[in-house]
Amino acid sequence: MMLKPLDRRQQILKDIDLLDDNMIPTLSQKYGVSEMTIRRDLQALEETGVIRRTYGGAVRWPQPIGEPMVVAREKRQLMATAQKGAIARYAASELVSDGDSIILEGSTTVTGMVSHLTDRHDLTVMTNSLYTAEELRRRMPRSATLLCAGGIIRPESSTFVGPVAERFFRALHVKRLFLSATGLALHGGITDPQMLETQVKRAMIESAGEVIVMIDSTKFGMRSLTPVIDFSEITLLITDEGAPDEILRGLRDRGVSVVVVPFKL
Repeated sequence: MMLKPLDRRQQILKDIDLLDDNMIPTLSQKYGVSEMTIRRDLQALEETGVIRRTYGGAVRWPQPIGEPMVVAREKRQLMATAQKGAIARYAASELVSDGDSIILEGSTTVTGMVSHLTDRHDLTVMTNSLYTAEELRRRMPRSATLLCAGGIIRPESSTFVGPVAERFFRALHVKRLFLSATGLALHGGITDPQMLETQVKRAMIESAGEVIVMIDSTKFGMRSLTPVIDFSEITLLITDEGAPDEILRGLRDRGVSVVVVPFKL
C-alpha cells in the first residue's frame, strides 16, 4: 500500500540517517514513487528546517536536545511538515519585498522562508541562529546583506542568547520581524520553554516596525514556560487551516489579524 505524502516524508526523515548522498534512487524504489516525487519530499522537509539537501540526497540538521517537551516538539515538527512549509511560503512570498530589512528568528518554521527568498534583491537579513545564517549564506544572492548576532551559543539550539545578542537587536531598526514559538493559548498567550531565548525575542520585537508571528496549528492550545509576545503587539499571525475555529475566533476577538493558509499533504 502506497504511503500518503506526509507519512512517507516522516519515514524518509528516518531513512536519511541510514543512507549515503546518492539516496534519491534508493528512496524512489523503496516507496514506489518517481525520483521527482522524492525530490519534492526532500524539498518539503527542507522548508521546515529539519534537513539540508545535498547533491543526490540530504542530511539532517542536528535537532535540539535537553529542553522541556523536546520529544513532543520533534513529533509535532514531523507531523506539521506541510503546515510549516505553507506558512513559510506565504510569509516569504507575500510579506518580503526587494530592499526590505527583516529579522528571521531561528525556528524551523521561520528558517523555511529562506528557500522562497532567493529571487529577492538587496535584502538586509538579521538572525540569531547559526542554522538560519548558514541557509541564508548558502542560498541568498550576493546583493543580500546578512547580519548575525553574537553572544553565548546555546548548544541545544545553536542560537545566540545573552546580553550581547540582546544589545545587537536593540541597536537595530528593521521593517519586519518573523518569529515563531512553542505554544499558543487564548489564556496563556504565545509562549516558549527557554527564558534566554525569550529575552532575545523580546529584543527583536522592540526593534521591529511590524511583528509577524508564524504558528502552525499543532501548537494551538499548548502552553510553555515564558510569555513571548502580547497579542496586542502582533501585526499579523499566520497559521494553517488545521487551527481550531474557536481559537481563531478568540484571537480575532482580541484584535489579532490572522491569515489562515491552506496546505497539501
